[in-house]
Amino acid sequence: MSQRAFCRLYAPTNNTQFVLDGSTVDVLIADVHASVEISQRFTNPLDVGVEATYTFGLLASAAICGFKMIRADGTEVEGVVKEKEEAKKEYQEAVKQGYTAALGAEDTKDVFSISVGNISAKETVVIKLRYLQTLTDDEKRDQVRFVFPRTYAQRYGPAPTVNAASASTVHQRFSMDVIVQQASTIKSISCPSGHPMQLELGRPDGFAVDDSVPDSQLAKVVLSDPSGSLTQDILLVITAAGLDSPRCFVEKNSSSTSGETVAMGLTFVPRFTLPDHPAGMEYIFIVDRSGSMAGSGIKLVKEALVVLLRGLPSRNTKFNIVSFGSRSTKFWESSQAYTQSNLEAATSHVDSMGADYGGTEIASALDLVFSSLSTPLSKPVAVFLLTDGGAWDVSGCVAKTKNALTTQATKENFMRVFTVGIGNGASTDTCDSIAKAGGAISVYVGPNEPVVGKCSRLVRAARTPPIQDLRIFWTGNDPSTLSEDDDFELVEDDTKTLVEASKPPASSTSTTPASISLFDSDVKDNDDVGPSSTPATQLPPPSVVQQAPLQPQSLFPGTRSQLYAIMTKKQAVLPKTIKVKGTVTTTGAVVELDVPIWKLAQPQASRLDFLHILAAKALITDRENQIHDFSPAITSSFKGNDELRDAYLKADIVRLGVKYGLSSRHTSFIAVD
Repeated sequence: MSQRAFCRLYAPTNNTQFVLDGSTVDVLIADVHASVEISQRFTNPLDVGVEATYTFGLLASAAICGFKMIRADGTEVEGVVKEKEEAKKEYQEAVKQGYTAALGAEDTKDVFSISVGNISAKETVVIKLRYLQTLTDDEKRDQVRFVFPRTYAQRYGPAPTVNAASASTVHQRFSMDVIVQQASTIKSISCPSGHPMQLELGRPDGFAVDDSVPDSQLAKVVLSDPSGSLTQDILLVITAAGLDSPRCFVEKNSSSTSGETVAMGLTFVPRFTLPDHPAGMEYIFIVDRSGSMAGSGIKLVKEALVVLLRGLPSRNTKFNIVSFGSRSTKFWESSQAYTQSNLEAATSHVDSMGADYGGTEIASALDLVFSSLSTPLSKPVAVFLLTDGGAWDVSGCVAKTKNALTTQATKENFMRVFTVGIGNGASTDTCDSIAKAGGAISVYVGPNEPVVGKCSRLVRAARTPPIQDLRIFWTGNDPSTLSEDDDFELVEDDTKTLVEASKPPASSTSTTPASISLFDSDVKDNDDVGPSSTPATQLPPPSVVQQAPLQPQSLFPGTRSQLYAIMTKKQAVLPKTIKVKGTVTTTGAVVELDVPIWKLAQPQASRLDFLHILAAKALITDRENQIHDFSPAITSSFKGNDELRDAYLKADIVRLGVKYGLSSRHTSFIAVD
């Protein structure tokens, strides 16, 4: 049974809970990107100074890029990013010498902690955090969702850190101001999470934005919870014309000290149809029935599962259901044909489900499913995992999933693992990580949310054959042919901006008959000898084009794809469009799309390089997943030497984290007054 934990500040030596005076959040949503700043006031209730720890949940994809501590006397202490162990030592030494200091570190991808040393007796401190995130699709076309987690789930198994294991039921007074700016008319904004909401369509008072922006593209939302009783995650759904349309934003960096670079962010929702696999597919549903699913969780699971089952293709389909908790069981010993009688039997089984399987052993359930499949696979397989992600063993689940795809799947008979995150506080680290390892996508379903559109989109994605060799031609050239001499300049007048665009861009139509449109509408030798805790590394300069993800997932119809690149800016000309190109694995058909380039305009005065930070976050995520673009001269030394490989990956993560001010597995925030 998992327990919900709320953002909190407590003294780890005696677990004293600080008084939480309130929480305010300021959000700027621009197109499909959001900037979030959280301000929380805490008071030390003791008569002595203490060290305290602040722990909170967030989306795994969020890029934490700012931390500030404000003392009672008004002193503001800005956090800087350093290598994790270096930051920890600096923090410990500062506290030992009596300074007030703060250390911000990632516990997991979706749980973050900040330790604050030497908070005076009865002192009130304000903790400010800033992060960026991209928005995901919701139920319908041209619709995106913004999620602000207010809880995270205590999970099954040993926690990775003491802070992550801490839980509390403290409620907090809360308010949130959201400014929304879109490139086209905002049609609606809703709050399915049920929080009291005030919506003002049009130009918000005091919001600095170009006069050329129509009022119809602006809105303000105010949410408040004076009592702190509404503890569920906040969800806003925004509908605006052309949100699904292909576009590539471009942004020049604002720092003159870090070298001139351009960041690009590609976003679009593919609309294309490919034929089903001629031999049909097998669909296996893994259902979390652990104690953490009790109440609304199991109800949501059953609702989503019935929709998924009824949406399967009628021809050449086999399916099965696996329930899991502390144990795992199959509904049928082997998958059965998708007939009306079998569907009725499966639906009846779903109706009888309860949250009565104990703990949350996801890895064991995956083991059972993968071991029941032939090696190699005899037909394509889609696995759907429905869970709240209430287990800490993310790495074990990822390893099993990757191994299954590597050893059992083939080019013709592919396998993918999709995830459906269930309920408030569902672990985005668990769900996103497993789906990524499974070459698939994740969707989330919360209380009072419609599920039909999400589940239908998921089944459609599962039926779509993979697209391989997906390449992004960021500069108009094949990225594999670029060298350090291939540079470019930004042509200001030939690109649209967020504030200038009043119509969604039209996609280009390829004239190549065989093509399918994706959118119809060097290092020195190490001479050291003897044992070493960390192998010596000498990082080369970053690539001319740093793309993330470097190995894009297959494109799925109806599901948003987002890719990023950071490029050195010098001489040649950046094209007006970029090209996306790939090949369908089962047929060899070419898919492609030309995407227009827009400048990313900052609607508010901001020193943040939005796209650079989001691109750097995506690059760090790649490195954490052992995906890199090191030269063959370096990678050849990795053979049989995982320690050296990991050292290079860590060094690159630290370089990215420090340069762009991002927390990560290997970097932390440190602030000393």
